[in-house]
Amino acid sequence: MIPSIAPHDWKRFLWAAVAGAIIFIFTQFGPAAGDQLFSSSTPKVIAKSEAESTAKKFVREQFGKSAVTAHTIYQTDSLANGYFSKEELLGKFEDKYDAKFPTDTFQVNLDLEDGTKAYVYVHMTNGSITGWHWLGGQSAGNAQSVQTSAKAFAETKGFRPEELDSLYINDQGDAVLHPTGYTLGDASLELIIGVGLVDDKAVITRYKPAFQAPADYVSYVEGQKKTGSALSVVSLAYMCFISLVLSLIYAILYRGHTTFKRGIFISLVFIVFYIYNNLNVLDGIMATFGEQSRSDAEMKATVLITVVLLIPVGLAVYFALVAGDGMWRSQKRPLWPGFRERGYGEHVWRSVGLSYLFAAIILGAQAIIMVAMKFLAGSWATSDATQSPYNTDMLWLMPMMAWCAAISEEAIFRLFGIALFKKWFKNTFIATLIPTIMWALGHVGYPIFPFYTRIVELVILGTVFCLIFLRYGFITAVFTHAILDSLIMGFELVSVGGGVNITAALIYAILPVIIAWVIKSWHKRRTPIRV
Repeated sequence: MIPSIAPHDWKRFLWAAVAGAIIFIFTQFGPAAGDQLFSSSTPKVIAKSEAESTAKKFVREQFGKSAVTAHTIYQTDSLANGYFSKEELLGKFEDKYDAKFPTDTFQVNLDLEDGTKAYVYVHMTNGSITGWHWLGGQSAGNAQSVQTSAKAFAETKGFRPEELDSLYINDQGDAVLHPTGYTLGDASLELIIGVGLVDDKAVITRYKPAFQAPADYVSYVEGQKKTGSALSVVSLAYMCFISLVLSLIYAILYRGHTTFKRGIFISLVFIVFYIYNNLNVLDGIMATFGEQSRSDAEMKATVLITVVLLIPVGLAVYFALVAGDGMWRSQKRPLWPGFRERGYGEHVWRSVGLSYLFAAIILGAQAIIMVAMKFLAGSWATSDATQSPYNTDMLWLMPMMAWCAAISEEAIFRLFGIALFKKWFKNTFIATLIPTIMWALGHVGYPIFPFYTRIVELVILGTVFCLIFLRYGFITAVFTHAILDSLIMGFELVSVGGGVNITAALIYAILPVIIAWVIKSWHKRRTPIRV
């Protein structure tokens, strides 16, 4: 029997959905979002091509070298951003220091005509050069000449001589200065200035101004990341053992209640878009290397390894679909109805309508949870170059990941996960709690602190997804998950701007309706042969 969705069911959740939408909009765009704690709003930025042109012109003028190749990635100082976010100093930083010492820049990687490399940092909004590092030139020699040249250069950047007394030479031979008076909270400005010789003339080969977060904050974040990484391993172990090994075993054991044809198409859709998405964010991986260059061969090896490692994930999704379907059908609860079953088209159509309401409710609940965690636990967010839309090659395709997440996570943690633990423990609460916790642990890598912020959030929201799945079935849960993530990613597209991105955001917002209508129409034309 297909999970029932009566025509009037959506009315039960309408007002809750309206309230959820209002809460989400207010917390994201209203006064409550003024500190940008969890806001994805981004000011208008220059094009990467403009950053590259600016960087090429700079190296010609500064070093007399022409660039052979150029590649631009988004780079960020997550420690400084996180500290300012935690202390609610982002607004003050942007007003006072961002124009000269931004925490977010375009990093232009340049291969120069003489075989050397240069890294030039371009301000994302005003297009100015904010820093650079040329790996060329001869050593400047003694420390005294480096100090003298560094101080003289710092003065050309607007620093007064009396502000530059604090100076030492680091292990790389660069001058390190801490100008007095440039502080915000407990963070202070640090200048790294490298000096080299070109034709016996002193040249500034490196300039890196950056605010340094206090040591206790840095130590705290490092500890949080270690704990988060350890918990992520627990979730990964769950994925590898439960999802792949046990789902294969139970797919075989319950093959009499399902068919191995189920899930093939949806698994292929998942793996294709999942592989593409990982290839689409290679700039984010490159950003983690900083100024450590990677050859074409190394990047190709990274691509190959990425593809190979994702294949088992696709298999895990497939066997979770087959095993989960078989286990639920063995209990006379077909929570994932098939196309050949009577009423399938209407079920899909009603599911998508109900899912939009559930997505709005969850958006509001998520906003309330995050605001509550801010006040109760002091939670804050920071930037992450690996997850930034600016390090996504074809940004307009990014929301397809919403469908990848919806398919894989609902299959592994709900369809199969709940069925498995219910069989083991004979208790629905325990059966929903264990996979929900494992699902939450898999998300602790996001740049939100303390690490348990996302665990609390996703245990609550994961329980909601479990209730949706158990009452309205797998299709409704997938639609709800996909709509929710599509809307969130769509807001990122809109914040970045551009006609293509905004149009894509709108299309992804209504794509579930289009898919449901096509399925309903297709099913209506065929005579169901299975009751």
